[in-house]
Amino acid sequence: MKKVPMTNETTIEYHDLVESLAGELPSIPLIMNDLLKIITDSNAALFAIRDVIKNDKAIFSKILKFANNVEYRQGSAERITSISDAIQRLGLENVKKIALNTSVFKLFEELEGSSDFKLEDLWMHSCGVAIASEALAERFESKFSDHAYSCGLLHDLGKVAKLKFSSENFFREIQYAFENNLSFHSTELNFRSLQHDVLGALVVQKWGISPIVEQSTRWHHTVKKSMRMGVEDPNIHKLIDLVGLANHIIKDIDFGNSGYKVKLSLAPEFLRRRKIDDQEFEKCKEVVQDALNAESEHLAIFSKE
Repeated sequence: MKKVPMTNETTIEYHDLVESLAGELPSIPLIMNDLLKIITDSNAALFAIRDVIKNDKAIFSKILKFANNVEYRQGSAERITSISDAIQRLGLENVKKIALNTSVFKLFEELEGSSDFKLEDLWMHSCGVAIASEALAERFESKFSDHAYSCGLLHDLGKVAKLKFSSENFFREIQYAFENNLSFHSTELNFRSLQHDVLGALVVQKWGISPIVEQSTRWHHTVKKSMRMGVEDPNIHKLIDLVGLANHIIKDIDFGNSGYKVKLSLAPEFLRRRKIDDQEFEKCKEVVQDALNAESEHLAIFSKE
């Protein structure tokens, strides 16, 4: 699969920024590539993910916490202390998600928010898009449904990179978006500032994460397929569409906060392409809300100290 080509919009400023951040974003690169390989391998054995996470204390402790949650204890007084037992109790898919979420959550814990914008809300938005992307990928029978959760979780990674680079500029753009009722992406275009979709894709590329995640990160705000340079597989286009739809729905139901308050309409071209009328859109919202409700207790555990 081809890498996302960098056009004239991707100046040396982007590359310099990614290089400067390489040493400041250590928590994902250490295990993310191995995790994503396991996540996309339907035949992966439990010991494979155990071996990946056993040296990461944060992930290790979070998995034990989940395994000992009332929902999983099923009324048993016996507490789990072994990572192997925890994986057996939770199941591989849940463990994969916990490991990914813990990696991403650590990024947000290291950053400082502002009085008007809480980074936990941005993390919650990212989790919401991950859950929604997975639910929609299943509904629309996406060939790359195994990648949908990861693509949704990392779609706004560029915002974290921007905040790392210059919190002053980042929060200035947040404030401008709120005050002028604009999306964050539109604000970036107005300011001619670093675009989080371009930057996020470069960070993903720098880390050597799956090109599928890279492409969905780069193009999740681009509706026209003809403008998604380097994307040839119609199944990748479909996945990008679904991440974009997930992002829209999560924003529409006010789940978390991605940095702006205005609610936009889906482009007619997008709706035609995905054959989504008003009835289907409402059904998609129901599917997403059901998925969020199912994960609500899990998300609450992450946000607790």
